[in-house]
Amino acid sequence: MSITYDAQIPADFSTWIVSPGQLVRIKQDCFEQTGVLGIIIECTYPSFGYTDDSHWIVLIDGKLNLVESCQIWPV
Repeated sequence: MSITYDAQIPADFSTWIVSPGQLVRIKQDCFEQTGVLGIIIECTYPSFGYTDDSHWIVLIDGKLNLVESCQIWPV
């Protein structure tokens, strides 16, 4: 475990699968404590595992938004 801003976070950097219909939290960066909730609609620019540049269409507050994969956190 490592400590950042007095909060413990796991040391293993595991990934997760993001799929359409999934409830997610959208954060600007990993240090942001709160974010907005959204529902994944579809992947528009897949990276196929070569980079982390995937972009997703997410339904947030009744509007469709294009969000980078690094901003998506599963709930």
